[in-house]
Amino acid sequence: MTATEDHGVTILDRTLRLSLHTRNGSDDHFRRLLDDALATVLGAGADLPRILHLSVLRGLLATPAAPGPRRSEQPADPRRHLFTTPADLPRSLLPAPPHPGNPHSLARLLRVFVTHLAPTDRHTATALATLIEDPGEAAVAHCALVRAAVRVHDLEGEAHAWSRLRHLITRMPSRSWPGGATPHDRDVLAYLRPDHRARFDTAIGILELAPDLGLALLAELPGLCAVYREAYACDASDRYTAQRLAGRRPDPALAHAHNTIRQTPSSSSAVAAAVVSANEQILGGPELPVADPVYRLHARITARTVRAHQLGADDLTPEPVPAPLDPARLPAYAGIVRHNADTPIVAALAGRVRAEATARDDREALLILADAGYTDPLAVLAGAAYATPQAVLAAAGPPVPELSTLLFRHRPAEAARHLSAAAVADWPTAAAVLEHAVTELLASAGPRIAHDLHRAVTSAFACATPPGARPPSVIDGAYPDAGG
Repeated sequence: MTATEDHGVTILDRTLRLSLHTRNGSDDHFRRLLDDALATVLGAGADLPRILHLSVLRGLLATPAAPGPRRSEQPADPRRHLFTTPADLPRSLLPAPPHPGNPHSLARLLRVFVTHLAPTDRHTATALATLIEDPGEAAVAHCALVRAAVRVHDLEGEAHAWSRLRHLITRMPSRSWPGGATPHDRDVLAYLRPDHRARFDTAIGILELAPDLGLALLAELPGLCAVYREAYACDASDRYTAQRLAGRRPDPALAHAHNTIRQTPSSSSAVAAAVVSANEQILGGPELPVADPVYRLHARITARTVRAHQLGADDLTPEPVPAPLDPARLPAYAGIVRHNADTPIVAALAGRVRAEATARDDREALLILADAGYTDPLAVLAGAAYATPQAVLAAAGPPVPELSTLLFRHRPAEAARHLSAAAVADWPTAAAVLEHAVTELLASAGPRIAHDLHRAVTSAFACATPPGARPPSVIDGAYPDAGG
């Protein structure tokens, strides 16, 4: 099979496909070649970009099939999960792939790589950011570049990143809701609209550096603006607490934001109240009245963990577990364990959640515990049905991020099959799988993996371009190569 090799990615020659298409009048023969190649690389344990390229291409050239069973379109219950910042609340409302309106794309995947790499490898992160055509995703990526430049006092890099970010903000397109006007512009559901989502995520990205610009971006979105204000208050509370612990005079603006929630926690979300309650307890103050039992426990355990790690507190006795635990919220309790892992303080909670999740077969809670090191990951992964396109599309519920993380960490060969099945079935689902595994991918393959995966996907889309048409200049929100 004609192919070229570049950084470990096998790029099938588009001229071969077009030649076979002309000779046979269809892509049937090329699809058979693809199937054989895919079976070979999966069996041989080939590198991930090569597998991804073949799988995406096979999915793009798939013969349309009759509709089969698909996931329920009911959104996941946000109360099942633990949030450590109010900014995660609207994000939890997004549809999961493969449903319409899900946010996953090549542009978003590149942005996530940029965000992870910016603090340690700004050169690679900057190069990846230039590949993002989607103005919203590019803006969020440049927020990370601004923060990274500020952190190392690189004035020239900071100025360049700010200039590019401001330009991208002006390029953000204005969209509309399907069917016309809707009152959702005024509530948190505004986050479902891509242009509003881009503004919110950009505002959060510059929250510490330019809060007024963030407010300006959300001026006509009162629901998201309220979430942004709470996210700012939580960030301010964390910085205020750090200043107090360091023996410095607190910034008055940070102290005001912290004290506003401290004085009236019931007027804030449970997430914000828990953040401020934890910080108050870290500073030696009383526990605040947080109405939600999950977040009340989260604040209490987090404060004890921080005091043990940072202040040398010697009370490491396991925190008593309230009875009963809400069975619908076991993943949230598991999240408390993960957030405060590696301390005996969470031992009792971890054991209780593990027992109840096992009894109820709550795989999501068990995956979170396994990610935190509190149960055997191989036992949790055993028997999971995820390695066929049919299983991907018929899965009950949205993709669980921890499944991707643990597969790539502990069973890379199975992770490759899982990714391949997702890519053949639905590219956005595969993008989500990769996004959830970014940390593991960088740890195992280094920064170059981001470029290789980008090339694998864009070359697949180019190869799948219909005969007689030019390959696209923008693919799923990204340029095919640098400088696009």
